[in-house]
Amino acid sequence: MSGAATTTSVSKLRIVSYAINGRGLGHLTRQLAILRWVRRLCAVLDVRCECWVLTTSEADTLARREGFCALKMPSKAMLRDADIAPTRYLCIARTWVLDVIASLQPDVLLVDTFPGGSFGELVAALELVPHRVLVRRRVKDSYSQDKSYNALMPLYSELIVPGEAGRPAIVDAQERGRHVAPILIREREELLPREQARAALGIEDERRAVYVTLGGGGYDSTSSMLLALVDALVPRGWHVVVGAGPLYVGPERRGPHITWLERYTPVELLAGVDAAVSAGGYNAFHELMFAGVPTVFLPQPRIADDQRARVEAAQRAGAGRVAASIDEVAELLDAPGCAAAARALVETNGARDAATALLSRVLPAEHLALANAVLSPPLMRALRRVDERANDVLALVRIFAGGTPAELAADRTALARLVARGRVDEAHAEVGDDRDDTRRAGEHIEAFVALIERERVPLDTALALITAISRKFPAARGAALLEAAHLCFAAWAPFDDWMGAVQMLRAVPLQREADLVEDFARPLATWLAGCDDLFDALRELSHLEGAGRRPIAEVLGELAQRATAPPATAAKARR
Repeated sequence: MSGAATTTSVSKLRIVSYAINGRGLGHLTRQLAILRWVRRLCAVLDVRCECWVLTTSEADTLARREGFCALKMPSKAMLRDADIAPTRYLCIARTWVLDVIASLQPDVLLVDTFPGGSFGELVAALELVPHRVLVRRRVKDSYSQDKSYNALMPLYSELIVPGEAGRPAIVDAQERGRHVAPILIREREELLPREQARAALGIEDERRAVYVTLGGGGYDSTSSMLLALVDALVPRGWHVVVGAGPLYVGPERRGPHITWLERYTPVELLAGVDAAVSAGGYNAFHELMFAGVPTVFLPQPRIADDQRARVEAAQRAGAGRVAASIDEVAELLDAPGCAAAARALVETNGARDAATALLSRVLPAEHLALANAVLSPPLMRALRRVDERANDVLALVRIFAGGTPAELAADRTALARLVARGRVDEAHAEVGDDRDDTRRAGEHIEAFVALIERERVPLDTALALITAISRKFPAARGAALLEAAHLCFAAWAPFDDWMGAVQMLRAVPLQREADLVEDFARPLATWLAGCDDLFDALRELSHLEGAGRRPIAEVLGELAQRATAPPATAAKARR
C-alpha cells in the first residue's frame, strides 16, 4: 500500500470509477453508491469533484439517472452476441481502458472487486494514477486464494472491504483495509413511507404485495422464471411487482395486480411490498434486508459470487427462506421471514464510510469529519424532502456555519497560531470545537428546511431570501439567522408574494452593527402583521428609510409602533 492520508486540502478532484465486469448491475451500482457520497462530501467542503464512470454494463443509464457521466464499451456478452472474436475484443478493451484513463488523468481511480481489471488491463494503467482505491468485495475462494489476485493488492493505496450480512469479515484483509457495512445506493432516510411507495408502485387497497426479481435481467433463464412466478403468485392473492431489470429482453406480463417495471426498481420503493422473491446477488440481497423485506431466495450460480452461502445467512437469521426451485416459492411466501430480522441483518449502509475512506487519500481527515458532522441523518431526511442538490447544500452550510468546514478549520487554525504567538489575547479568541459548530449548522439547516416546507416557500426563493439576510447582516450567525428566518418567513407568507419579500430585502442597506433579530426581524414581523399589501409596505419602508438616511432599526421600530398603536394614534403618526 503506497502513500498516506493527506493533510492538505485541494479545490478540485477528478475521480474515475472502474465498473467493468460483464453486463450486470452489481459493480456499477456499488460504485455509484460511493460516488453519491463523494459528491455530497465534496459539495459541503466546496471541492469541485469531476466523476467519470467506465463500465461495460448494459444498464449504463443508471449512472445518468444518478447524475454521473458514464463512458461505456460493450460487455463480453454483447460482443459474443455480435460474433466478435474474444481476442479482438480483449485487444480493443485493454487499449480503450488504458487510453481513457491516460486521457482523463484522474487523481483517484476507484476499482471494484478485481484488482487487475476484468481483462487484466489495469496493471499497466495503475501507475498513471496517484491514488488507487479497491473495493475488495468477498469472492469465491478460487479467486481470493489465487496468487496473482493477491499479488496486486499492494498496488492500491486504500482497500475498502464491504461487509457481508451474517458472514465473517475477509480474514486476510484484517490488517489492510477499511472495513465498512454493505455498500448500498440509498440511505435509510431516502426510503419512502409505505403509503407513498405503494402508490408509486400502483398497489391498490390492502392486497399483499411481493417484489419479484432475478437480478438485472441479462441471463437467458430470467424470462421463463419471472413469468412462471407471476402466474403462480397472482392467483394466490398477491400483487406482484416485477423488477425485470434494465437488461431484460423477454416477453412482459401485464394485467390486474401486476406491476411490471421495465428499467430500475428504486430501492426507496421497497417499503411498499410485504415480501420478495429474489436471486442472491450482493446488491439485491443487502437492499432487501436493509429495507426490511423478508425474502424467498432463489440463489443462482455465478462465476465468482457464492450466492447460496449469502442467502443461507438470511435463513439462519429468520429474515428469509431458501427455495430449491421456483415450485417451492409460493408456499414459502406464506411465511417468508421477519421484517425486523431482515433490518437487523443489515442495519447500516457503508457507502458514506467508503466515500470517506476514498477521499481521505486526497482531503484532510479533519475536513472530512466536519463534513460528515454536517450531513447528519436528520438533515439528509430533510434535504430529501426538498430535492437535495449539491450546490444548495453548500450554500446553506456556508450561511448557517459562517463558511465551509474547510474554511472554518483554516480560520480556527490561523487564530490558534495568533494566540500561540501572543498576538491575540486568548480571552478574546473564540476557539471552539469545529465539529460542534458544524453539527449545530446541520441542525439549523434541518430546521430551516422544515420552516420552508411549513410556509411553502420554493427552495430557490428560500435560498435567495436567507442569502440576502446573511449578506445584509454579516455579523449574524446560525441561531440568529434561523430565528430571523422564522419571524420573517411567517410574516411574508400571508401575502403569497415571495418575490416581493426578495425586493424588500434588497431595499435594506448593509447593516454591520444592527441586531438581526431585535432591530430587524421582530419589528418587521410586528409591522407586517398589520399590512394588507406587501408592495404598499415596501413603498412605505423605502420612503421612511430614505436610501440610508435613517437607520433601519429606527424605521422599523416606528412602523412596528404604528402597527400596535390605537387607530387614531397610528393615523396621526402617518401624517
